[in-house]
Amino acid sequence: MNFPGHKFALGFFGAVFVVWVVVMVLLMRNAALPAEASGTMLAVFDPKVSDTEALRIIGAAQGKIFKQSGLSFAWIVTADEPGLAGRLKSNGALGAYRELPISPALAGCFAVVDTKVEAIFH
Repeated sequence: MNFPGHKFALGFFGAVFVVWVVVMVLLMRNAALPAEASGTMLAVFDPKVSDTEALRIIGAAQGKIFKQSGLSFAWIVTADEPGLAGRLKSNGALGAYRELPISPALAGCFAVVDTKVEAIFH
């Protein structure tokens, strides 16, 4: 039996998926806070980073833990001193975000993807 409609459906699904990933990477790159940002933010770490290492990075950045998100690699942190986002990133966080257009769960995943894409092209 030949199923020509399935090839079209799989191709269409693949194209939609690729467009979705590109849009999400661009959204996450634009949602990242500048290095001088402070206040409450979502700090995203590599999923391989342990909770202990994430706490060390947050402490080294002079941040205070507001709460842990539902994911082990995303923490909500705060600080009043300017530059928390930059200090987090320089100490090992993948990025810091505020007012995300998507849920923190997806944001964490796409911050990881965005960092890997950036490493390929830079």
